[in-house]
Amino acid sequence: MNIPLPSETTCIPLDDQGWDDWLCPFDGNSRPRGDRPLVAAKDLPPEVASPGLARHVTKATLRHWSLVEFYDDASVVVSELVTNAIRYGLRPGAGSLLRLVLVRHERQLVCMVTDPTDTAPRMQEPDWVAETGRGLHIIEAMSRAWGWTPLLGGGKAVWASFSIF
Repeated sequence: MNIPLPSETTCIPLDDQGWDDWLCPFDGNSRPRGDRPLVAAKDLPPEVASPGLARHVTKATLRHWSLVEFYDDASVVVSELVTNAIRYGLRPGAGSLLRLVLVRHERQLVCMVTDPTDTAPRMQEPDWVAETGRGLHIIEAMSRAWGWTPLLGGGKAVWASFSIF
C-alpha cells in the first residue's frame, strides 16, 4: 500500500481553490477569511487497499485539524464510503478514479467520496447471513446525516457529516 505523505494531499482553504460557492450562505454575504472551510482531498485508485489509504489520509488530516477524537467514527464511515464507491460506483467506460474529500467548516466535519457514476446509492435490506449490504446502515448510524449529490460533468459525491464542538 502506497501511503501518501501529508504534502501529497491538499489541505488548503476552499477559497484558494476557487470552487467554494456551494458552501457560501444563500444571502450572498461573504465570510471573513478565517471562517473559510478547510479541505483535504486525495485521489484513490479503485483497489482493495483504497479503504485503508482513505483511513490513513483521514487520520493525518484529523490530527492536523485537531479533531483526532472523531477518527474512530470517521474512519469507519470513510471505509464504507470508499468500499461502496468501489463496489457500486465504477463501471466500464465511466472512468475509474475515486476521490476522498474531507471538509471542516464551522461545526461540521464532512467526509465524502466521489465516483464516476450517476447511480444513486440506496439502502438495502441486509441479509443477516451475507457479508455485504450494511454499508449505508453503518454510515447512517455513525454520522449525523448522510446523502449524495450529482456532480457537474457526471458522477456523484456520497457524503456523511459529523457535528463537532
